[in-house]
Amino acid sequence: MTVMNRTALLLLSSLCVLSPRVALAQDVATSIQDWLSNLGKPKSTPVEDLGARNTFTLNPLALKDERLGVEYEHAFGRGFSLYLAPEFAYGRSERSWELALGGTLGARIFVLGKAPSGIYFGPEAGVDYLRERRNGVLSKGFGLGLGGNVGWTLVFFNRLTIAAGLSAQYRAVPDLESEEEDAIQVKLVPTPRLAIGVAF
Repeated sequence: MTVMNRTALLLLSSLCVLSPRVALAQDVATSIQDWLSNLGKPKSTPVEDLGARNTFTLNPLALKDERLGVEYEHAFGRGFSLYLAPEFAYGRSERSWELALGGTLGARIFVLGKAPSGIYFGPEAGVDYLRERRNGVLSKGFGLGLGGNVGWTLVFFNRLTIAAGLSAQYRAVPDLESEEEDAIQVKLVPTPRLAIGVAF
């Protein structure tokens, strides 16, 4: 074997031995460089699928208190939601009519489950506008209410929702039947809730 052949063989065997080690050193250097560049940056967490975020329900038990029983709810995060329930009532007889408009805005804090599905409690506030004509005399006034609610909502397949609970408000409403001007009556208005609706 000539000197030239020996040199070529030695170079070839050196390349075979050193190439994997050079590649390994480059991988280690790249890993250290990536680690240093990500140092101090917050770790990305996978986005959790929270399911349906909105519900639209109908509560027929609210009709006995001259309320529509319609409610829209939107969930913010896992444990909190806001809801809005409009109110409307109209009655008419031969010599009188009465109109009531209003709404309730409330919050639900979920202690079990993921909003809008689970066990909850929370505060609520309501406002009413009453207008009445009786024997040719027009009366009108505003009322306010403060209270709370507790209950349990179930959402099935992110489409169907069933809810049960109770809300109660102390309401200061104008007493339009009183002979005194600006007469106010304060009453506790409990409203049971057994609602069904859609989730989306």
